[in-house]
Amino acid sequence: MNDNIKAGSDIHAGDGGYSIGTEEKYNEFAKGRNQSMAKMRIKELEKQCWSHHVDGTLVDGQLHFDTHKFAELIVQECAKVADIAEPYFASDLIKQHFGVEE
Repeated sequence: MNDNIKAGSDIHAGDGGYSIGTEEKYNEFAKGRNQSMAKMRIKELEKQCWSHHVDGTLVDGQLHFDTHKFAELIVQECAKVADIAEPYFASDLIKQHFGVEE
């Protein structure tokens, strides 16, 4: 029985998907991951801005995108990032949060 357990552990053992790499490779990976997350967050904010109402009035069968609400949600998101900025520059963290490059 112990031989079977040992054989199974040898088969399933590995590096766990990890490998030794460089800081440059990690930074490249992190940048791509952060941009993907930022795009997902923007899409989540966008979904909150579609409505059948314009200024509280029901629009017959058409969806309306509320640009003011979208801007407000982005400002709120930026404010959250700025609150945690110290000792960093809030502008850098906000750009990073939304995946915006200089």
